[in-house]
This record gives sequence, C-alpha cells and structure tokens, in this order.
Amino acid sequence: MKHVIIGTAGHVDHGKTCLIKALTGTDTDRLQEEKKRGITIELGFACLDFPDGHRAGIVDVPGHEKFVKNMLAGAGGMDLAMLVVAADEGVMPQTVEHLDILSILGIAGGVVVITKTDLVEPDFLELVVDDVKKLVKGTFLENSPIVPVSASAGTGIEQLKMTLQSLCISLPERKDRGVFRMPIDRIFSLKGFGTIVTGTIWEGSIKKDQELVLYPENEPVRIRNLQVHSCDRQKAYAGERAAVNLPGKKKEDMKRGDILASPGSLYASDLADVKLTLLKHAERSVKSGSRVHIYTGTKELLGKVILADRPELLAGETCYAQLRLEEKTAVKKGDPFVIRFYSPAVTVGGGRILDPCARKHRKKDPETMRGYGIREKGTPAQQLELAVREQRGEFRTLKELSVRCGLSLSEIQNQAKRLETEGKVICVKDQIYIHKEEFESYRKKAVEALKLFHKKYPLKEGMGKEELRSRLNTGAPPAADDELIRLMISRNAVKERNGYYSDPGFHVVMEEDTSSMAGEITEFYRNRGFAPPVTESYLKEHAGSGEYRAVFHSLVNRKILIRLDEQYCIHNEYYRKGQEIFLYMEENCGTPVMLGAYRDELGSTRKIAVALLEHYDKTGFTRKTDGGRVAVSGQQHG
Repeated sequence: MKHVIIGTAGHVDHGKTCLIKALTGTDTDRLQEEKKRGITIELGFACLDFPDGHRAGIVDVPGHEKFVKNMLAGAGGMDLAMLVVAADEGVMPQTVEHLDILSILGIAGGVVVITKTDLVEPDFLELVVDDVKKLVKGTFLENSPIVPVSASAGTGIEQLKMTLQSLCISLPERKDRGVFRMPIDRIFSLKGFGTIVTGTIWEGSIKKDQELVLYPENEPVRIRNLQVHSCDRQKAYAGERAAVNLPGKKKEDMKRGDILASPGSLYASDLADVKLTLLKHAERSVKSGSRVHIYTGTKELLGKVILADRPELLAGETCYAQLRLEEKTAVKKGDPFVIRFYSPAVTVGGGRILDPCARKHRKKDPETMRGYGIREKGTPAQQLELAVREQRGEFRTLKELSVRCGLSLSEIQNQAKRLETEGKVICVKDQIYIHKEEFESYRKKAVEALKLFHKKYPLKEGMGKEELRSRLNTGAPPAADDELIRLMISRNAVKERNGYYSDPGFHVVMEEDTSSMAGEITEFYRNRGFAPPVTESYLKEHAGSGEYRAVFHSLVNRKILIRLDEQYCIHNEYYRKGQEIFLYMEENCGTPVMLGAYRDELGSTRKIAVALLEHYDKTGFTRKTDGGRVAVSGQQHG
C-alpha cells in the first residue's frame, strides 16, 4: 500500500476527534484549552492501522469558523478526506466551507461519515443522507461512500475502517522526482533534542543526517533525528507525516508555513501567476486589486489579486491572475491555493499556481495573455522558451528554470537542446541559455557601439573588453558577458585582435600626415631602445601636434609599441630583444636570472628592467621565484 494521509473536515462539534479516537485509539486534542472548551483548535495527528498490516496517517482539523486557517494548514497534505456530518445537526456552514476548500485543493477522493447516528431516528438519518448527497453533487465526493457511524456505540467503525483501506489501495502511486519537500505545520522544542518540526511529506524522501534547505529563507539545515508516528526512522517517504529534529535552529527562527526541501528545488518570490476560480455560490465578487488572505501549503499570506483581463471576477467565473504577496514564499508550479476575503474572512475561491517566480505584467496585453496560456497548457518546449524569453537580463540556470516551469532538470535539459537545435535559444555558457531575440539585441548594441567608437577614434584598433561589456549593459556577471562576446566573435559580428574589439570590416587607415607621424614615433622609440621616455611626458611634449596622441595609441593597439605599464612603452623589437637576452642569460649564466644582472645586461635603468620583467610575468614568458626569475618556456611572447 502507498503512504497515505487521511484528513477530517466538517463543522465544529460534529464528532471528528471522537471518530478518530474510535478508529485509532488516539485522542488528537492535546492542548489544555482544547480539553477545557471541548473543541479542536490546532491540528491533531494519529495513525490508523489496517487489518492487512498497513498504516495511514490521519490529520484532524478544527471545525470552528475562527480556526479555518488552521484547517487549511492541515488540508494541503491530505490524500483522502473524511467529510464528517453529525446526524443530529446535518449540513452546517463549515461543512460547506470545508468541502469547498477540499475541492479547491484537489483532494483525490474520500468518504462522507455521518456521525452520532445513535442520537437520531432512522427516518431522520435518511433525511440527513439525502442532504449530504445534494451537497456533494458535482464535487469530488459525489460518488464516494457514505458511512453512518456512532463513535460512542462503536457501530459502523469497522465498516468505515474497511472503506478507508479500500480507498487507500485504489489511490494511484505518487510520482517521485527525487526532490524532497515538506511544508511545516508544527514547531516545538524538546529538552535534549532542540527544535523539532513536523509536517506531511509532499514529495520525495528524507533520511537521517541529510542536508536540506529551509525556505523561503534559503537557510541550509541538517537532519539529526527523524521520526514517523513517534517511531525512530532512518528514512521517511512522501505521504508520511514526519517529525524532524533540526540542531542549531531556534524555534523562534521558524514559523508554520516554512518549507523543508532539497537544495535548489525552490525559489522565494512574492509574485505568482495563477489560474483563479471563484466558487459558484460565492456571495461576493473579487475586484482587481482586492486584498485577500492566501493559503498555500501550510502558510497563510496577505496579498492582492491582480486580474489579468477584467476589472472584476464574479461567482463561478475563472480567469488568469497574479498574486502580489506582502511577503515572500516558496511554491511550485501546480500547487493549489485558496483565497479568503480579508474581511469578513470567508472562503471565496482558489486555483493553481502557473508560475511561482513571476514578474509584473501589463494588463490586457496580448503577449501577457498568450504567456498565461502557455504556462497552463503549453508543451514543455513552449514553456521553457517562454521562461527563457522572460528572464531577459537575468541569465538564469536551467535548474532555476526547471523550478519555474515545474519540470525535472533532465527534461528541461532535453528541451533546451531541442530549442537550441531549432535556433530559438542560444547557450551562453554551461546550463545558461538566452533567447535568440535577446542575443540579437546584444549583437545590435555591440555593432552600433563599435561603429560609433571607430567614427570617434579612427586610429584606434578597437575597443577594450571592459568598455564593450559596459556598452552591452546586460547586467550579467563578467564571465557571462565574456561568453556573449565570444559568441559574437564566432558569428562574425565582432572581431578581436590583440585584445581589442572592432567591427569585422574595420581597419585603421592613416592619412599621409598621420602616417608620417606614426613613422616618426616608431623611429624615435626604436632609437631609444631600452631607454624609453616616460610615456605621458613624451605625449605632452607633442600635445600641439594634431592627432599625435591618437597615432601613438594606434601604434600601441597594433603592438608596434608595447605598453609595459602606466609609465613606459617600448618598441616591439626591443621587447623581443629583451626576451632573447633573458634566455641567453639563463642558458649561459644559470638560473634564476637576477634583476640587477638583467638590468646590467640590458644597459638600462632599474625601472625599465622591472617594467619589462613584470610584463613578461603577466604574459607567461617568465615566472618569479624566491631568488629571481626563470623562463616558463623557450617561446617568446609579444
């Protein structure tokens, strides 16, 4: 049998807790206030052992209207529901509201239990059964068994137990993607153990000493001890209730609604795109911008509902919408949610999450509406393409996009390769893709920026990488920018030479006067050899000579002059000659080569020798050691 959670639902004082005690022997009311008032206030838990040896977890929820938020915290993890109706009172307000909530949450099935049958005559019981049938018509319980019982007399309890066992067996197997998730519904401390959290495992499995993450805070935690139904376990599975010991975490640092999950499996957000339906019998409409209570998992949130295509949603209607929350939470695509009015607090509708990490949209925009449709019904490839297009400038990994699309990482990877083959997305670097439209916009930016640069600086070989990054203005890390530039080079949109970037068709053309100026500068530096002047002083001497500075930089860009540092440049011939001298000294004088000896061999100043050697270090020609320098290879660089 699968691991199954059975939950109660129904009006206050209809005998839910007594029914569970009759089924399991456990009194789920544990608080003194509950004993004193005779009503359930908080969630209660028990386990039900079936005759065939299997066991199901049971969650008992409060029925009072003041504690509906606690009921909602327990209802999200249910596989099957027992809708409890007292024979002496029949269908009551919370019977209806609880059934609405279970329907919105998409509970798979269940049973209607008529309690307190010993308090009414058979004819009256028949009337109650008829009312119940009318109530559940058109809901997930329409064709479910109706079992009359008396917890005090014990009648019908065994039949109910066998009915529940049959329902559990008929449930389909859970899909396990290997990703653990457990919304927390209770937090307490035990002396000698520390903080313990409990919840129903929604997905995956958990084992002792496992590393997990607490969401939405994104804090790593480690599991010290693990229990299921008060028994120590090494491992627990989806569909089981677990108590998890979290060492090093204070009880005050967590709250109901936080989620334990696998690392990287969730992302916190305060925006979610949804499909929203109002109950057919809702007495009020929902206007766009209405402030509501939102319930998802075990968490209660406040937020606004922004309707996508209309100003107001009426009873029984469905539309796309966005939930703008007042605090962050971590949900998944496909998760159910319930909304209740802020005041008075009454359930009015709910739906499913379409995008757990949404962004704000323009109202009634055709592209926005198309996006909603793809999120709901699109193929995996369409959903991924939409997510890649909408994450413009964010450079999200495929793992992050898998959370947004509600698909496994392996499926997302397969779809990414397919879209890349079709030319719809482009791989910037491992596991990071951008849409072709985004790449094209960056390409245009680069081309326009380079053309303007060449117009302004016709004698410069090109733009430096840092400047080109800034012109792209992607907002991405430098490594991603570098990959974008590499892609542009591979697609012949940008040319790179000597560390400078230019339009592929650009080359420096010197006029006759600038050509002679270049010859003059080149000859000057060749004649100065290993005794070049301070660069800035030299340029200031010729400040009145038109484009002297631009011509000088052109020579540097073309590597005719080599810029050693901020102070000195040297002719390329002497740069290479300095390498040859270094190799000669290493071969004939031994290693390492000392700075003073190298300076003497060059016949230069100490500053020039230092500048040359440090430049050789940067280019990988030499390597500094404790005693001097050695050549990294016999090849020359420059």
